[in-house]
Amino acid sequence: MERVRVLELASVLAGPLAGTALSERGAQVTKVECPPHGDVTRSWRSAGESTSSPTSAYYEAANGKKELVWMDLRTTEGLSWLDDALANHDVLLENFKASDLARFGLEPADLARRHPHLIHVRLIGFASDPSRLAYDVVVQAEAGFMHMNGHPDQPPTRMPVALMDILASQQMLTAVLEGLLERATGKTGIFAEVSLEECGIAALANQATNWLINGQSPKRNGSGHPNIAPYGDVLPCTEGWIVLAVGNDRQFAALCQVLGCSSLTEDAHFQTNADRVINRGNLVSLLALATNSWEKEALELALRKAGAPAGVVRSLPEVFAEGTVGAARLQQNPSGQMRAPVNGYRMEFLGGVSGNSVD
Repeated sequence: MERVRVLELASVLAGPLAGTALSERGAQVTKVECPPHGDVTRSWRSAGESTSSPTSAYYEAANGKKELVWMDLRTTEGLSWLDDALANHDVLLENFKASDLARFGLEPADLARRHPHLIHVRLIGFASDPSRLAYDVVVQAEAGFMHMNGHPDQPPTRMPVALMDILASQQMLTAVLEGLLERATGKTGIFAEVSLEECGIAALANQATNWLINGQSPKRNGSGHPNIAPYGDVLPCTEGWIVLAVGNDRQFAALCQVLGCSSLTEDAHFQTNADRVINRGNLVSLLALATNSWEKEALELALRKAGAPAGVVRSLPEVFAEGTVGAARLQQNPSGQMRAPVNGYRMEFLGGVSGNSVD
């Protein structure tokens, strides 16, 4: 990726995350911000966050190693600079309003004619109405996520991260990589449009097919899995919580053996997964009585050894504690601030470099 040059005209989260992911893999990313305030997320500070820094923690999360250019593209100078930049970059990431595309010379067909080498990846909010501005929480609501998320006796709940933006950033990355592959075959004028709405719908996965195939509209069920029990069920320990991921009868038997309640495996209400899904409430109450005297790390280890999958519910201080994978994978921005990585993979070239490799 070292020879790939990316021009990032996108703001907020999805586009900048895609740019940062490419920069982590070696691409040269130029981020353009309009003076004097720049990307709006520079001012998105949490309660009590210091105002002494020119950027917020939110901004730092989305923006890694990039060359920052302050340029007002609404000016003659800015438009001239932009056209030169487009000629010298391989990829364009943008999320301008549709009404602004002509103003900046970014209408897809015209841009492809002027700069046929360019891979143009555009982010919009709603495929159903491209002119409608989108915000993550609105898309979470309208793509079905909030209806499913939360507890039965509580209102619908948004995810604690901007999940639609994060999903869209990954789709933008896929579009960039497909564009680079297609360009290598001789194709030109490559344009991809990613919508937050469609990314949300694409991520509904089994919840969508539960409705499409079985006619079952998902209901809010806390963290419990609609098709498996006890899976996603959170149980108390002496100083925290543990979550179960028991997916079959053998694992359920192992769970009950560790907890000293093997009699549950003989109970007609819990003998099969289907039984356990139907009687989840009673089952979880009984299991909770058995876990609340355990220390969470000790219980997870005992369950792992027995073959009953479970996980410790960790706080972020625990996730990034010294010696953890979270700490080992931290990235440092040019500002000196630390952030979590955008990419979740590593790559090795175990066969070396051949003489006919393609960038």
